[in-house]
Amino acid sequence: MDDNTQHSLSTQATDVTTLFNLHYARLVRSLTVICGNSEEAADAVQEAFVKAHLKWRKISTYDDPVGWIRRVAINKVRDGHRSRVRRDRAVERMGHQATLTSEQPAIDEVAELLATLPKQQRAAAAMFYVEQLSVLEIAEALEVSEGAVKFHLHQARQKLRAHVESREEM
Repeated sequence: MDDNTQHSLSTQATDVTTLFNLHYARLVRSLTVICGNSEEAADAVQEAFVKAHLKWRKISTYDDPVGWIRRVAINKVRDGHRSRVRRDRAVERMGHQATLTSEQPAIDEVAELLATLPKQQRAAAAMFYVEQLSVLEIAEALEVSEGAVKFHLHQARQKLRAHVESREEM
C-alpha cells in the first residue's frame, strides 16, 4: 500500500470514528426509546456506522452524514420488527405460542412514558426529546412530511399529558 492510500484510509477511519464518538450514544438512546430494546438499538446503530464506513467516500459528501446513519439504523430496527412479526405470525399459524425469552430492559421514566405511545408518535417524540432533532430532521429520518411530524408530536404530547395527569390523581 502506498503512503497516499494509507493516509486516505487513515483519514477515512478518523472521520467515521469522530462521528461515531460524537453521535453513537445519542443515536442508541433514541432508537432504544423507539424500539424498546437497547441491544437491538445498539446493533442497528453499529451496523449503520459499519455501512457508513464502507461507503464513506460517498457519504462524507452528504450534507448530513449522521442523518444517513440514523436513517439506516431506523430501517434496520424496522426490518427487525417486521421479521419478528412475520415469525410470530408463522408460529401462531402452526399452533404454537411464541415465547419471549428476554424481558425488555428497564429504561428511565421518560422512555416508559414514550413506550405507551403508538409507534410513529413514539419515534417522533423520541427523536425530538431524547435526540433533540428538529422537526425537519425527524421528517427526513422517518420519511414523512414536516406536518406529519408536528401532528405526531402534538398527539404524543396530548396522550402523555393525560397519562401524567392520571398518575398524579392516584
